[in-house]
Amino acid sequence: MFAFKIVAGIAIGWLSLHFYGAGNDYWDMNTEAWKEYQLLITDPGKYFTNLFTSGYPDGYSGFFSSVNSFWNDLKGNIIIKLVSVFNILSRGDYYINSLFFNFLVFFGHVALYRVFTKAYPGRNVLVIIGCFLLPSTIYFSSGIHKDGIVFLMLSILVYCIYQSLQQNRVIKKYGLLIITSLIFLLLIRHFIFIALVPALIAWIISVKFKQAPLKVFAITYLLAGLLLFNINSLISAAKPLEIITQKQYDYLHLQKSDTEVSLDSLQPNFKSFAINAPRAFNHVLLRPYIWELPVKSLLPLNIELLIYQILFLAFLFFRIKATNGSNTLFIYFAVAFTLTIFLLIGYIVPNLGSIVRYRSLYLPLIITPLLCSIDWDKVKNIIKIKK
Repeated sequence: MFAFKIVAGIAIGWLSLHFYGAGNDYWDMNTEAWKEYQLLITDPGKYFTNLFTSGYPDGYSGFFSSVNSFWNDLKGNIIIKLVSVFNILSRGDYYINSLFFNFLVFFGHVALYRVFTKAYPGRNVLVIIGCFLLPSTIYFSSGIHKDGIVFLMLSILVYCIYQSLQQNRVIKKYGLLIITSLIFLLLIRHFIFIALVPALIAWIISVKFKQAPLKVFAITYLLAGLLLFNINSLISAAKPLEIITQKQYDYLHLQKSDTEVSLDSLQPNFKSFAINAPRAFNHVLLRPYIWELPVKSLLPLNIELLIYQILFLAFLFFRIKATNGSNTLFIYFAVAFTLTIFLLIGYIVPNLGSIVRYRSLYLPLIITPLLCSIDWDKVKNIIKIKK
């Protein structure tokens, strides 16, 4: 499995270089990391402090801003600083840095595998496919970029919370990893942190108080929705709806891409978010359609998404009856969190290329349960009968 990860890291580096040239996100990260390594040699004092230094007039304000913000720059600077350490041995070579980078990210796949093998005992082959071999997940999480670290932190968080709930206590090691993961997710992708909050609360309450998960998740998300749309009335400085609409505005005003899709401008009110929700889910769950090919490079991703949609249909007709218990509660968390983050992506992101990249990180959380919940013996029998 690690060999697949390394090959994916080489592939994304080679393809991005040959199709987009040296001026792409992955190679730019590597270039900036080499500059940081040079800084380590020439000015170590600055090297160890510049990560925490803001050069903007507003200092450290603008936590949710997309431009001219210390916090927005920090997302990439964390990765650059990490890769600069690899340069001590790699001497700036992208592919050697990719090897070190994916050695770390691979632990994310392993963490999810360990959770899902406990949730679905006896279905290890299907779990391996879901946790290690989903094409877009392994591809996009293998480039030197924020995506791999986000995937790693999310997977470690899920693993540590699952283990803590199973053991009914939080040992020091898991507690430290949970805090570290949450901090990194908040700094690198704050929308993931926000989407995690209601899902984690509902999961923990369901386990601790042994309540019906459907009721707990429904109530938690209802309260979270009420808070989201009304918190500004209680705390005037809190404006989550405006943060989301501003993020969409920033994306809409980036340079147009060949995979652009239409989005209506969100307004910071319940009506606008409700009206735009179906389109948001359509973009993330159904697109790109198999016939939708604004650029040829989308074709493998179109086929992959079609396969997942067929899997969902197979689940509807040939699913295995779910068992009760803490493992089922984890699946509720995985589905609730993934759909929440998918909705946010659909609201904000106006091009298919970015959509397939962003959603790829969360696919193992919903595709693995699909694979493991299908009665494959029935499917095989149906296929034999048709033959």
